[in-house]
Amino acid sequence: MTRVLWIALATVLACGHPAPPPAPPATPTPPPAAAIDAPTTDTDLDHDLSRLASRSTQMYQDVAAAFVTSGEDCAAATAKLTEIHTRYADVMAAIAKVLHDGRARELRTALEPGSDALDAAAKAIVDSKTMRTCSPDRAFTAAFDFIGAPP
Repeated sequence: MTRVLWIALATVLACGHPAPPPAPPATPTPPPAAAIDAPTTDTDLDHDLSRLASRSTQMYQDVAAAFVTSGEDCAAATAKLTEIHTRYADVMAAIAKVLHDGRARELRTALEPGSDALDAAAKAIVDSKTMRTCSPDRAFTAAFDFIGAPP
């Protein structure tokens, strides 16, 4: 649990409440093409913490894979982060609900069995060329921050 993303997730969980939602964009933008085919929100995900932990880990693994594919192309990485945000909106909503309900400890316990996979994904993200190259890019940073914070 020494990796930056895992620490960020643990910090959010330790607080007992979700981070405030990001400010909406100044101008409305159409949803990405992936949003049209996005699954509906799974309202029971916040009650199935094992499945929520698994999907959370998969989300970070998908970010790591997207960074491998994007390399130093910040626009491509930003687009992939936007698509991942759309695909995992139910995960972020469920995490926010769990935290709002004061069940952070339960979620932390559910995340523990997959902590090695989560740590590996976090390490891959932090150590990626994409992070080194794109961190100064505002659009990339906004998309990345949006992934890391529950709605």
